[in-house]
Formats: sequence, structure tokens, C-alpha cells
Amino acid sequence: MSEQNTPIEGKPKISHQRWLFQLVIVITVFTFGLWAGVKYSNAAGNIMAQAQKVLGVMSLIQSAYVTEPDLGKLTEGAIEGMLKRLDPHSVYIPAKEQSRINEVDQGAFEGIGVSFIIENELITVVAPIPGSPSDRLGIRSGDKITEIDGISAYGISEEEVFGKLRGPKGSQVVVKIARDNVPELLEFTITRDKIPINSVLSHFMIDDSTGYILLSQFMSTSTKELLTAFSDLDKAGMKRLIFDLRNNQGGRLDEAVSISDMFIPAGHPLVSRRGRDENDRDSVYNSTDQGTVPMYDLIVLINGGSASASEIVAGAVQDLDRGLVIGENSFGKGLVQNQFALKDGGMIRLSTSHWFTPAGRLIQRAYDKGRGEYYAVQYRDNEDTTSIAGRKAYKTLGGRTVYSSNGITPDIKVTDDKITGATIRLMNQRIMFEYSRTLANRWGLSDKSDYKAFLKAITDTTNQAYRITDDDLRNLVDLASKKKIEVPLTALQADRKYISEQLYAETAQVVWNNREYYYNARTILDPVVNSALKQFAEAKKVAQVWNKR
Repeated sequence: MSEQNTPIEGKPKISHQRWLFQLVIVITVFTFGLWAGVKYSNAAGNIMAQAQKVLGVMSLIQSAYVTEPDLGKLTEGAIEGMLKRLDPHSVYIPAKEQSRINEVDQGAFEGIGVSFIIENELITVVAPIPGSPSDRLGIRSGDKITEIDGISAYGISEEEVFGKLRGPKGSQVVVKIARDNVPELLEFTITRDKIPINSVLSHFMIDDSTGYILLSQFMSTSTKELLTAFSDLDKAGMKRLIFDLRNNQGGRLDEAVSISDMFIPAGHPLVSRRGRDENDRDSVYNSTDQGTVPMYDLIVLINGGSASASEIVAGAVQDLDRGLVIGENSFGKGLVQNQFALKDGGMIRLSTSHWFTPAGRLIQRAYDKGRGEYYAVQYRDNEDTTSIAGRKAYKTLGGRTVYSSNGITPDIKVTDDKITGATIRLMNQRIMFEYSRTLANRWGLSDKSDYKAFLKAITDTTNQAYRITDDDLRNLVDLASKKKIEVPLTALQADRKYISEQLYAETAQVVWNNREYYYNARTILDPVVNSALKQFAEAKKVAQVWNKR
């Protein structure tokens, strides 16, 4: 999670040796956090000695390596290597990658407005972005873009797609599209526009009183998007809310604080930050009366993919007894990264402090066993979050006991479906998305079909109208095999429930050309969501402390 941008000045190239020396000094200074200069002057002698060592190695490579080395790559490698010795979250971001990250953080880019995959060597539209030029022109999920400005798109790479379809607002691009059951190619002249990147992927009413919001990341537009979602759900009669932060890896601190502030009335600590620098110790972010939403009965969903900003929000809700946290133990990413800009447009994200929940629990988990184990999914699966041995006890606002842990331990543990690697490969290669068109045709579905009737049918276990059969699983194996992806039928049979749920959701997307329908179908079949729906009485009980205030 980044908090600020601090520009760092560099020097222009002069002679090779002088430039190289200055470059190594700057890299080393970055790594050890010495941009404050004079304050750390006592360590300067040691820093200079270490920089001389790095300079010697680079000079040796420059003079003696078998081919002419790329000094730029050596420099980036040196930066990356040094940061890897610090912690798992201090990283170097090259200028090219940083520009893409900036687009996501700012919540917009300029282009035609489709999400896509490369399928059978062609651009296949997963979904038009609502309100985008592609959406307004009627481009549909499953369309295949065969030509761009008169040039074949067969065999195109993802990077080339970005280069050809994105462009300045107001500029035009002509595409030809192949659509199922349409014999001729369709031609569209698309005028590019500003395309929003949404962090609220879905919001809708699960039933007459229960709202659902899925937040995928914390970016600069997240608070605004959430306020819109709350407004929509309020109008629909929301009295209680499931706020889904599963697999939300975090983002901006200011948005995490702002969103926590929505749920917590004024005058309470939301999160605190403690760092080595005396100016960064015991910084506390408190709730205000700005933007606070009504006191809905609240359940927050987390899992092992919920990190950083997600853990700040979940920790605040739990420690302040605002509602229940349900799901699996969160990731445990409680290191604060400050961003430091490089002259070439790149960025260094350097960990400078730790996050603590309102009750004082450290969010960050240990990383002394190396990055591999730190990021391994099986590490989270095998972790015992029920034992309190060796864990420090803390008190919530209402007097409940919570314990220190590697991240946030849910109040009620509900496990997500566990699937095999075979099903993960199908999802990564979008095999189920491709096969959903076959199902739509077999089931006789079109955009004129009744979507609510479809939802009712797939949730009714006695209804045989839309069942996923052994033949469907075999067809998935065959389709994957054609793409040189080997998946054993036995693995898919073990994952049949999950695969069925995913196929229903993909089919809803393809038939009704609406990404919201994908999330509708996926959510109403989600076992964690269905478990949460049964826990609102407990959520109300936990939040009774607020009735006394």
C-alpha cells in the first residue's frame, strides 16, 4: 500500500565512470533510506564503502564480461536485488510498469472499453465495460475481433492489443468482429473515450433487505464508487450488508481510512502506524463524521487473498464491534510502503512502518522463512488459527477478546471452496468462458430469456433444466486438450460443484452481455455468502455496543 509520492532528484550522465559511480551511490542511498542526508551522516562512511564494492563489480562487468552489458538492466537488477533483502513488499517498479499502475490507481484509461482474452489466436471480448464506446455500439461478450484498422488481428499479443485499441479520447479505430450465428463479419467504427476502471465490481440486493458489495481493490475512486453503491442499495431497501473483501489485495491508505470511516461513527481510532523514524511513530487515524453511512447490520468477508487495506477495514470493523468478520484468515500484510519517484518515471516502494488495528494488534505476519513460503497458498491453508497458545489477547470496544495473529482471524471461519489445480488451469485459460457459449445454445438461452427464471432454476437443486453432466466435464477436458492443457477428468469430477457454479455465471455473462449478471449468479451460489446470510443475528448482537453510545 502506498501513501505518498516523494520525488528524488538524479544527475545527468557525464563520463561513464563518473555516471556509474553516482548511479551506484544513488541506488545504495535509496535502499538504506538515506534521502534525509545529513540526519544519517554517521552512517555515511559505511554506505560509501558498500557503494564502492558495488561499483567495483559493475566496473568489472563493464570491462571484462564476454559481451557488452546493458548498464540499465544491471542497474535495475541491483535495485531489485537490494530491495529483496529487506522484506517481501519493498519493490522497484520500472517506469513502463508504473504507468500501467497509475492508470489503475487513477481509475481510468482512454480506449474502446472491453475486457478481453486471447482465445484461439484472436481477441475475444469477455465483456464490454458498461457505458463505454464498445458497450454503446452493441459489442457483445464472446465477440472475436478479427481485424483492427484493416490489419488482421490473428496471432496478436496482449501488449499489441493495448497498443492498437487504446488511444486518445476522440480518436477512432475500425474493427471487424466475428459473432456466433452471424454469417458475415461485423464492422464497427469506435470513437475512443475515457474508460473507468471500477473497484466496486458488483453491488446488488441478494434479497429484500440484504445488500451485497464486492470491492476488488482500494484506489483513488473507491470511496466515491462505494457511496454510489450505498445510494443504489438504500433506494432498494437495504437494511443489512455483506461487504466482500475476499481476494482484495489492498491499495491506497487514504481510501482504506475513508472506507473504514464510512462504517465507524466519529471519535474512534481506525488504524495506527508505527515506524522507526520518530516522525512516523504512533500516527493514529481516527474516524470522523464525514460520509458515515447508516448503521446497517454488517458482515465483512475475508480470505487468504485479503491483504493490506482490506485488513485495515476488517480489523477496524472487528476491533470496534461494528459487525462480524467471516471467512478465512487474511493474508497478514501490515507493512506500510511509501513511494519514492525516480527520475526516469520508475518508482521505489519502500516499507517504512507497520500497521496496527484499533485494539493494537500487529497486522503483519513474519517473513523470516523466505518469500516462497510467505506467499505460498498452502502455508495459509495449514496455519492453525484456532489455537491461542503464544498469542497475545486484546479487547474489542465491546469487551470481546481477540488475539494477535498473522493478519485478521475471522469471528466465524467459513472456508471457500477448495479446487484442484486442473480447475484452476481451466479458469486461467478461460476454458469455461469459451464452453459457456455451448451451454447457452444447448439450453436455448438468448438475451430475450428470463434472467430471474434462470437464477431461480440454478439455485433449485431439484430442477434438472440446467445441470452440468459428466458429458460436459468430458467436453471441458477435450476443449482443454485442444489447447494443449492437460486436465484429468477425475479432478474435474471432484470439483463438479465449483465448476457448475462457474459455468452458470459465465453463461449468464455470455447470454445477457452484462458483467453484473455474472456476479449475481456467482454470488447467490457462493457457500460463504450463504453461510454469512445465516449470521446476521450474531452481527446485530456484536454491534449492540453502539446502541449505548
